[in-house]
Amino acid sequence: MRRYFRFSFCLILISMGLFLFQNVVAETVVGGIINKDTRWTAEEGPYVVTQDILVGKNAHLAIGAGTMVLIGKERVRNRAVPQLDALDSGTISIVIQGGFECVGMADKRISFMPEGAAGSGPCWYGIVFKNAPDKGVELGYVDISGAYNAISVFNCGPSVHHCRIDYNNVGIVCQQRGNVMAVNNVIAQNFTFGVKISQSNPVFQNNIIAFNKSNGLWCDGASAITFEYNCMYGNLDGNLLDCDPDLGVMKKKNDKKDSTDVKNNIFKNPIFAGSEFDSIAVERDISLPTDKSRIKDTTLAKEIHEELSDSSAEKKRKKPSDRYTLSRYSPCIHAGNPGGDFKNGDKSRNDMGMYGGSKFTPQRD
Repeated sequence: MRRYFRFSFCLILISMGLFLFQNVVAETVVGGIINKDTRWTAEEGPYVVTQDILVGKNAHLAIGAGTMVLIGKERVRNRAVPQLDALDSGTISIVIQGGFECVGMADKRISFMPEGAAGSGPCWYGIVFKNAPDKGVELGYVDISGAYNAISVFNCGPSVHHCRIDYNNVGIVCQQRGNVMAVNNVIAQNFTFGVKISQSNPVFQNNIIAFNKSNGLWCDGASAITFEYNCMYGNLDGNLLDCDPDLGVMKKKNDKKDSTDVKNNIFKNPIFAGSEFDSIAVERDISLPTDKSRIKDTTLAKEIHEELSDSSAEKKRKKPSDRYTLSRYSPCIHAGNPGGDFKNGDKSRNDMGMYGGSKFTPQRD
């Protein structure tokens, strides 16, 4: 009887193990032409893209909050999907020509990243909006990494808001009337440009474009770009190249007494929470105690120090998207567009970056 019980118990454990293993490794493989309305959900994910995707003109792809999209190695070349260029012929692209609703939530972000190749450099083409409708095409609360061009826009005007666009070759590319409306994004740590503009009239407001390895913003010298209330800093080859000559020339001060150019852009370190610059700001803040051993009012000190996270510990705890939370010392707080459509959730003035502004992107005029 004991032997039978042991044997039955082992079978139950094995069955439970197999069930858990199947759920852990569950994934949905996707690719090819999407020619009907389709929805991806977090529950059915992660979605592993193994060939180019084309969302056709009469189709609509909706991606739900919390969904993870992994770009795998190309398994089959679908010859029915037209290639964008030579680079696309060797990488996977997601091309949007129809409807596209990819909107997460602040606590349930959508992610696009390489499968098992984090930190190894670009290995997929990116998301491409080409001749898509201006309405019904939205990318919000999304993290994109590991692409050659994270977002490319041709002859259309999608909304891109509250996105984290980092560790790609280029963050956003606008070409041939690629009139994106980009609001409250962080475009950082990309391997070349943050943003490249050519023959396009896009709108960029309340974004943080920082620490990219080449220029923050490159223009063709002719495009009529709307670029205002952004933070530019630490782009290694310069913040601006071939842009409107008034951009980057400090001409006035904002409500926080920080210098801005004529378009209200600031050129200061955004100071992300948990960064070394945050630690330096804390040390320089003479209104706060810096040495706990010398504090006599321990009750007050406890309250103060509980608000200030230890920088090294904070870095280890942070999720990838959290690394761009603004420090309390950031010049980007309440420095975005003061218009009502851009206000923070508590009705205060817009904070630049992916955690500021309204839940929804303002509509284009």
